[in-house]
Amino acid sequence: MTTPAPQVLDASGSVTLDASGHGVVQLAPESFRTWLVTTNNVATTQDPTQTPVPQVRVFLGGVGGQRVAQSWMGNQSTATGSTLVQPSQPLVIEWVNGVPGSVATAWLYGTMTMR
Repeated sequence: MTTPAPQVLDASGSVTLDASGHGVVQLAPESFRTWLVTTNNVATTQDPTQTPVPQVRVFLGGVGGQRVAQSWMGNQSTATGSTLVQPSQPLVIEWVNGVPGSVATAWLYGTMTMR
């Protein structure tokens, strides 16, 4: 039996930060797929010099789960490295201390394969 070749992963999600500057995006592959995330870009719609500057944390499996990336510059940052994501363990991107009402977006790049 031949194993299918990996496909390009290009996934994204957005959230509007609440009154406390908090927001969460959860991304996971569909059933029977696995993601190998190699790049995670995050940004917000706030001006680059506007304060407060949000922090961002990336967890595997849920907020408070295994932390796989973080940045003090959650309004424009890139994390690289390899994170294996299963459908049962979503990748959760959390912004804290951002500008309320700004839109935060995460873009994931890498490969995806069938299990």
